[in-house]
Amino acid sequence: MATQNEHEIRSTTFDNRSRSVQQQDPQREHKLETCQFEELAHTAEVGLLVHSNSAEGLFACAAKAMFVLLDAAPAQEEAPVTHHVTIDSVDAESLLVDWLSELLYLYETTGKLFTECEVTMWTPTHLEAEVHGRAPSRTPRFDIKAITYHDLELGQDERGWFAQVFFDI
Repeated sequence: MATQNEHEIRSTTFDNRSRSVQQQDPQREHKLETCQFEELAHTAEVGLLVHSNSAEGLFACAAKAMFVLLDAAPAQEEAPVTHHVTIDSVDAESLLVDWLSELLYLYETTGKLFTECEVTMWTPTHLEAEVHGRAPSRTPRFDIKAITYHDLELGQDERGWFAQVFFDI
């Protein structure tokens, strides 16, 4: 993992109500999922260090953070489009790359920023989610070409779940 001195860092924190937790456990309907991420700059790449208190929250947070990196906020006056996404992969790290790659593909083919995600099922090799997207309100600051395996990390620590992922720009 790169040290803070090797990267330019921008930190952002979101608190998002987890709809998937509400659907699965009505007793926990007031639980807030945390979504914290830092932008990591690297030559020809930009990355994220993402934290959340659950795996489902982490994958939703990584999706939101990827689109926040573009600095092209969704136009709120437009009704969102919804897609159901199902991903199967060989392991949790590949699942993260495949998940973000699928959302990047949806963005490229629909022109929508999918910043609202409800992960309804997650295992280390399978993910199901409802994603909601809107057109950007301004031109993105750069284009993401691909999600990379370079310095990819996914795991748990004292703060919950974390991931580090880099994007080819």
